[in-house]
Amino acid sequence: MEKDLLTFMGNHWLLVEDEVITVGLNDEGVEYADSSSKVTLPNENEEVEADEICGEIETDDGPINLYAPVDGVIVEVNSAVIETPEIIIDDPFGDGWLFKIEARDKGAIDRLSVDLQKNDE
Repeated sequence: MEKDLLTFMGNHWLLVEDEVITVGLNDEGVEYADSSSKVTLPNENEEVEADEICGEIETDDGPINLYAPVDGVIVEVNSAVIETPEIIIDDPFGDGWLFKIEARDKGAIDRLSVDLQKNDE
């Protein structure tokens, strides 16, 4: 996995930039998504809740649920992965990112970052 990324829910990666978190699938998630046929992502401007399902990737082995890491608003969705799900497998840490969420509370990002870094150790 890329150096500055955090692992979330076992198969998500997170990149924190100010109050915006970019979410994608890490290597573990990509293993399950190798047969992805459909990607459902949250809508831009949709409010999401921490640890709640906000999207799904359908695979031959069953769905991969996508979770929001914090309470916030979806500020951008990668429509390219909806149209061409293979991008998630081909470039999971680049063009295969899934969505960006702006946290409702900056403190939530700080707490999330600390908690996830402790879990990675």
